[in-house]
Amino acid sequence: MDGTNVAREGSAASTHPLAYVRRRHGWSYQDVARVIAEHARALGVPMAARREKVWRWEHWGVVPEADSQRALARALGIPAREVDARPWPRWLPAHGGMPDGLPWTTEGSLTALASVLDDTPAGPCGVPIADEPALLDAIADWDAAGAEDARHRGTAAAEHPPVQAAAAAEHSVVDGSALDWLEAGVTGLRQLDDRLGGAAVRHRVEADLRLVNGLLRRGLPGRGGRGAERRLLRVAADLAQLGGWAATDCGRHGAAQRHCLTGLRLAHSAGDRPLAVALWGALALQSVIADRPQDAVAAAEAAVRAAGGGPPSVRALAASRLARAHAAAGAEGACLRAEAEAERQLDAAGTDPGPPWLYWLGTAELTAQHGLCLLALGRAAEAAPLLDRALERLEPSFVRDRSLYAARAAEAHARTGDRDRAMELGREAARLSRHCGSPRLAAALDTLKGCLDEDGRQSRTVMT
Repeated sequence: MDGTNVAREGSAASTHPLAYVRRRHGWSYQDVARVIAEHARALGVPMAARREKVWRWEHWGVVPEADSQRALARALGIPAREVDARPWPRWLPAHGGMPDGLPWTTEGSLTALASVLDDTPAGPCGVPIADEPALLDAIADWDAAGAEDARHRGTAAAEHPPVQAAAAAEHSVVDGSALDWLEAGVTGLRQLDDRLGGAAVRHRVEADLRLVNGLLRRGLPGRGGRGAERRLLRVAADLAQLGGWAATDCGRHGAAQRHCLTGLRLAHSAGDRPLAVALWGALALQSVIADRPQDAVAAAEAAVRAAGGGPPSVRALAASRLARAHAAAGAEGACLRAEAEAERQLDAAGTDPGPPWLYWLGTAELTAQHGLCLLALGRAAEAAPLLDRALERLEPSFVRDRSLYAARAAEAHARTGDRDRAMELGREAARLSRHCGSPRLAAALDTLKGCLDEDGRQSRTVMT
């Protein structure tokens, strides 16, 4: 086949999951039509091989007929039940977490990062969420890579060379000052996310990821060497974690998974296990928000394993995420034990703030998370005062979180029958929400409205 035509056709339809499948297999539109026709005949359905219909599936949003879908699924090894369970194009094996078969090396990390940056999310909700087996495979892959790394710790740097540039300059422009700017830029974006929400920073995070990816691809000769490369890899992992969190805040759960799983590779290449804890923790919280409690528990347990031997503040983060995961799963005892461990580790941290990206984790945040756990467990009367206390102590600059916690505190008060306090907090949450774009916050306000409406109906019923 003509590779140039395949590349041209792929770029022309890069936003559709079918385009991802074609690129991965090196198929043109005609190739897809031919493959479908061959597998349709094997299923006993005669079918003409017409490239035009494949083009319309990608560009016009035309849904293939059932026979064509079954034939394509057969060609891709997708069970028929998947086609029946998920409408087109959601059953296509596109954007599934991390690219398969990549080594846990710098080159493998950059290949995964390039894949994230090259694949534009399809539709308003982004790429599909990886199923539970895919997430469990990623966890097993991470654990195996960590074990292998431990066995070979101390290996000479020459055995793990940095990525080679195609045409490296004599001196790198990425010196210490440039790295300082890049690292400070991630912190600035995190603080903007605190104020404005994920929707406001998501595209800027993607742009900075592209910049760092380009710098890593060019190579880092000169004085920086491997140390500079590790710092750049850490910046990329940090940005991937922030990108995953911003995507979660926007309700783009598939994209959130993809960023975080790629960030884990980058953190591994940078040798930064605390940042890996943040990435597993972000995946756990994303799974809680996406109502996938078993995935949340699996990711949070990976965070706890990664945090072993790390700073107490990092272990507090991992335990707090595990508590939220157990609360979502309805495991009250396990939740409360994890919450107690989070408080113990935060006390042990004392005045040590931990890594720079963990500036937001303090007593107020842990109190809020405890309140959210109790609310999820149906213990609203205990959750309400904790959420109130967290709001009193939370930094005023954390506008998005203040709005979210006010909405959840209002929900807790509404569930205990304190309608006046619920209305007061709801108004505060709505006022703050005007300053930040966060679909997650909008969903919390919708839930609150439902609680207040239900409370109002019950009150009218009692009065009549």
